[in-house]
Amino acid sequence: MPKQTKSREFAADWQSLHQQMTGLMRELISATVDKHAPDLASLFYNYMEADKDAAVFLTHELVTERLHTSMQGWLRELFSLKQKDPVEIYQYQCHVGVVHARIQIPIALVLRGTRLLKQAITELLVETELERAELVQATRFVSEVMELSMSAMTDSYIINVGKNVRTDESYRMFALGQNMLAERERQRAALSEWAQHILLHLLGDGEGHLPEMRHSEFGRWLQHKASIIFHEAPELERIRVCIEKLERTLLPKLTEQRNRGGDAREAMRQVEADIGEVKFLLTGLFDRFIEVESGRDILTRLLNRRYLPTILMREVALARRSSVPFAVLLLDIDHFKNINDTHGHDSGDMVLQQAADLVTAGVRVGDFIFRYGGEELLVVLVEIEKEQAKYIAESIRARFAAEPLRVGDGKTMPVTVSIGVASYSGHPDYEKIVKDADDALYRAKNAGRNRIEVA
Repeated sequence: MPKQTKSREFAADWQSLHQQMTGLMRELISATVDKHAPDLASLFYNYMEADKDAAVFLTHELVTERLHTSMQGWLRELFSLKQKDPVEIYQYQCHVGVVHARIQIPIALVLRGTRLLKQAITELLVETELERAELVQATRFVSEVMELSMSAMTDSYIINVGKNVRTDESYRMFALGQNMLAERERQRAALSEWAQHILLHLLGDGEGHLPEMRHSEFGRWLQHKASIIFHEAPELERIRVCIEKLERTLLPKLTEQRNRGGDAREAMRQVEADIGEVKFLLTGLFDRFIEVESGRDILTRLLNRRYLPTILMREVALARRSSVPFAVLLLDIDHFKNINDTHGHDSGDMVLQQAADLVTAGVRVGDFIFRYGGEELLVVLVEIEKEQAKYIAESIRARFAAEPLRVGDGKTMPVTVSIGVASYSGHPDYEKIVKDADDALYRAKNAGRNRIEVA
């Protein structure tokens, strides 16, 4: 059903509910909810925080600083005597549903918490001086108002979760549209490079920890990209099993035998066999999915902006689950309009293509680069602290400042960029980190351009 039709139906039901109630009855309900709103909000969030499924999404600080007040406002608005336009109320409930979908709070938890609120408000109304018939009417009104609100919220939640699932699949198809033969060889080379580091470590003094695969180029690609591209492929899980055996059993055994001065040849043979198995599985993984063409930004060949929610929601989930930080760079080509006006749009396109190449060369294989807007690029830097992200941003800025770009007819011109840097702060909504990067970019441009600013 179109959203406009749902909005009209909501408005009609909302008005009908309120027309059935006397002004005195609505005034009593509104006053009761207003008086007890802080306690009702506490009841809701005490329940949510005690639920192990909700603990992933809520912190005591988040509840205290933001959500508790928001819940009070939501309750007071639902039962306010000064009612807004029902269409506006509907749109707000939909917005709340979108936010819940974005930060991936299970809607079932919200529904259970709302039932608690209805029960609590009913108990408060029982303590008033309402006659039995009036009490039945009042509690029914409260229940139906909240049910109507949650119906709009849930519909919006389900629609947006469906969009996210479709976008996930769309991104997977896009990723499969890359040159998979080249990517296969690149990842085989990255795996060999990690194996070589292990060998050099063992042949050297052997001090310190062995280089962990999860921190290698191959490891980051496996964790952040392969799991999307090859979603549910059986080889992927077998590769993870091989790597776990390699890192937890075979390599420690090899290190121990080497340190004791014993014969480590058998242990080395097992390590080589395990790495060979990973390479074999990797080849099979790519062979099953090679050359499915799908959309990318035509000009720059970077990720489309529509894939950004898929990537950021996944990085937020990874960060919350394993405390692995990530960062976002938002990059804007300075005075890009002047390039178009002076040299023409073809030159502007040429500059954008070169900008995409410079940024790609300045980040790691496991990172994500998006064409975010006209002359804006967005980079998601995975597994990185703020200072490292700042360093990469500065190195990208310096690359542009040092290298004039081609504008056609054998001509070049200096092109600079401004960059906003934001690190993941723990907020469950991925839009927060994008806004932080955008605010930092705005400060960089206002401060004179050709610089970076950190949120």
